[in-house]
Amino acid sequence: MQIAVVIPAFNEQRSIVDVATRALQQADHVIVVDDGSSDQTLALAQGLQKTHSKLVVLANGQNRGKAATLWAGMQYAEKLKVDAVITLDGDGQHCPEDIPRFIQTAQQQPQTIIIGARLADKSAIPAKRYYANKFANFWLSWAAGYVIDDSQSGFRLYPSKLIRQLTPDIQRSKSFVFESEILISAAKLNITSIPIKIEAIYNADARPSHFRGVTDILLITRMVAWSLFSRGMHPLGLFNITVMHALKGKHSKAIGADGFAMLLLSTLIILLTGGLSYLYFLYKTLRMAKNAPSYVSDTEILLLPGMRLKKNNVNKLYQQRLDKAEELLSSQPDLKIIILGGLTGNASITEAQAGKNYLTNKNITSDRIITEHQSRHTLENLKYSKELINEMRITKIALLTNRFHLYRALTLARGFKLYAKPCAAKNIFLYKPGNILRVLTEAFFNHWYTVGKAYAFTTKNKKMINRIS
Repeated sequence: MQIAVVIPAFNEQRSIVDVATRALQQADHVIVVDDGSSDQTLALAQGLQKTHSKLVVLANGQNRGKAATLWAGMQYAEKLKVDAVITLDGDGQHCPEDIPRFIQTAQQQPQTIIIGARLADKSAIPAKRYYANKFANFWLSWAAGYVIDDSQSGFRLYPSKLIRQLTPDIQRSKSFVFESEILISAAKLNITSIPIKIEAIYNADARPSHFRGVTDILLITRMVAWSLFSRGMHPLGLFNITVMHALKGKHSKAIGADGFAMLLLSTLIILLTGGLSYLYFLYKTLRMAKNAPSYVSDTEILLLPGMRLKKNNVNKLYQQRLDKAEELLSSQPDLKIIILGGLTGNASITEAQAGKNYLTNKNITSDRIITEHQSRHTLENLKYSKELINEMRITKIALLTNRFHLYRALTLARGFKLYAKPCAAKNIFLYKPGNILRVLTEAFFNHWYTVGKAYAFTTKNKKMINRIS
């Protein structure tokens, strides 16, 4: 993957040589754009350029603001025909050694903005800046229609496809609005962002930030307010980052307007039937959870949906699935597995890759493990697995997941005409409060999906039919 690193610089004589030198060790192209500095920033960058052929130094001539500076660097990078542009600030608050993590993530999610998110470590960030960022995050997430973890981070990767579609306002007054506005513009083009965790670096001797906490936040808020007003306050966006975020976490952005409408319809049907329609799915979900086998044979492939990671590691429920997979793979030498799941939450590796790492550490060889890195939730897991199964021309399939999740997973699989044996991750279903709550939740999701499917086929809604079958 070809990338260019763009470093905007305004009076960064203390740090520009160090930042640019370290960036040169990570990328084939580094572009420093001096924004009319009054110190030695430009001279130092040009001096470094003489000894590094991969470094390009551009100069605005006069101070034009961060928006124009970033855009100048991006436009130069486009001439290099790179696949993506990484931006990082010249003041030393970003660690260039993180660049390979951005590239690795982009290789798995090529048409996505990658944002280096700093807000996980609250103690390392000045309080005023932390809460100003949180405030901006809420409004930008509302306008974009999905949760954005660190909307003010300047350490980002932008796909070139997005840059070519933008016509940004780069007036000097829009200096720090640019990076916020680009997220909203991208969302309208169906290009969203995902975060990767980075360290928050605030050196005691660093120069004062060019970001004007109150003034620039107000400018960003004004831009966002106009965006919301022009879209009728974008109620779906607010619903996505509140109700749907609580319901589905970071997967909420994939639900869309049709999913929202079906959620309301599903809830209405439950109310109109006095809860009987929901009780039907509760019965089906619980029966599968109780009675599903925990061992399968005469099977060529296991399908294993991933789960959101915890600090890049598999969580307890995901581990249950993987431990059962390891047991089956160890006892059946010809059996293979497909692990499904892309980047979700704040992870910097995909769910599938984490699952593969777990199994290889258990001495399952890599040649028996197939991974899929695009899907973000169970519906997409099964959709992409159907494509893989068709390519492999396999007919003997088992679907391995947690007991409470089995009925929904099998229902979704059948929607894609993917017929698999059920295989439970645990040997028995335990009536623990957590398991009961999960069954109750899964029953609601089963009801929601079935209502949506029935509506789609009744109304011949091709968009919905394509998503669910």
